[in-house]
Amino acid sequence: MAEEAGPHQVTTHWTPLGGALRTGAAAAAWGTTGETEVFALHEDGQVWERYWDGKSWHGWESLGGGFTGQPAAAARDADRIDVFAIGVDGVLRHRRWDGKRWIDWRDVAGAPRGGRAVACVWSGSRLDVFVWGADSGLHYADLA
Repeated sequence: MAEEAGPHQVTTHWTPLGGALRTGAAAAAWGTTGETEVFALHEDGQVWERYWDGKSWHGWESLGGGFTGQPAAAARDADRIDVFAIGVDGVLRHRRWDGKRWIDWRDVAGAPRGGRAVACVWSGSRLDVFVWGADSGLHYADLA
């Protein structure tokens, strides 16, 4: 994790988090003690997550599925974390944390098929999702 050391400076303290990743990670953070969740596609094609509780990292856990490309994630707060990934069949899928458990993966209705990448962000009460489509264009939806 990087910490700001002063104007225009970053002091780094790198911690290896392991895993057998096929893609880079998406991260979502919330809270006052720096709670953070990271998500990555592992070599088995499943999205896996790892959680920082403000004091220590917990181990990698599978969220399942069969995906291609890097997932996207955003957190409104500790009771709402959203993860998106593009399935091997080209369908955009969504899974969320409801504060107690992970809700199963669901297809995102109307999303462009065959997308190449996905990004998302919480903006107030609105969840904005962006897909780089097979048509090379950027597609947007407000899914909150």
